[in-house]
Amino acid sequence: MQHESRTKDTSFVGVPCSLHLAATPTSIYREYAPPPALRSYLVCSWTLEITAGKRRHRQRVLPDGCSDIVWIGEAPPIVVGPMTQSAVATSDAGTTLVGLRFRPEAGARVLGVPAHEVVDRHVRLDQLWPRQDVNDASERLLQQRAVAARIVAAQSLLISRRTKIGARDSVVEHALSRVTAVERIDRMATELGMSERQLRRRFLTSIGYGPKTFQRILRFQKLLAIAKAHPSKRLDYLALLAGYSVQAHMTREVGQFAGVTPSVLLGRVVSALALSELLTSHE
Repeated sequence: MQHESRTKDTSFVGVPCSLHLAATPTSIYREYAPPPALRSYLVCSWTLEITAGKRRHRQRVLPDGCSDIVWIGEAPPIVVGPMTQSAVATSDAGTTLVGLRFRPEAGARVLGVPAHEVVDRHVRLDQLWPRQDVNDASERLLQQRAVAARIVAAQSLLISRRTKIGARDSVVEHALSRVTAVERIDRMATELGMSERQLRRRFLTSIGYGPKTFQRILRFQKLLAIAKAHPSKRLDYLALLAGYSVQAHMTREVGQFAGVTPSVLLGRVVSALALSELLTSHE
């Protein structure tokens, strides 16, 4: 287990894939690239440390196409399913959150439940996995004072279950490699030798969304990444780079997925997929 403790720490202080609902940041967020044993399952592991004090921490969490296992303080861990819209999360001051963010195509087969069954839901992990295994891992995690050591404990639970992970869906994985480059879903289905209905059913089981919805969420995440990298660019230019037809199209989708306008959001938030290749087009 020594290699997990040396996992890469990529820190995004105060700017996770969520929008702070306070005048000043009240947290420190860090992402950790997955160790080799978990690269096919995780986008990253992450921690969120809420500053001690009187103020509760509030943030608007944004959809990213992923599901997460999250430990919030000393509470039992929960599965946060793929989201279709933003949601406001509130945490007590002094709380530390530890999370495992699954690759969109891996969450369902690791968790052992069809992805569409947990979309926009929070489910206790011990309702999906043996309670004793979850309790033992949580106890080991809470014994660690350093957040990096808590990440190792969380990853250990996943590593211990690798023999129970379901089979890969090669069709969905191939579609993911093309989804940012092929605009029309019917064309993608034809390339894969199936109907749109069949492709949609495979996506719902593996990812939780239909392919069109997933494509839109990826484009939204790509917009967040581009805006963070180019904070001085005009909104119409950012829309073009991200793949929107016109700025108004971008504005509508930002409103749907984030609940705010582009000027409020863009440049302030890091894409949740920053440590993956999912935002790269494959021509």
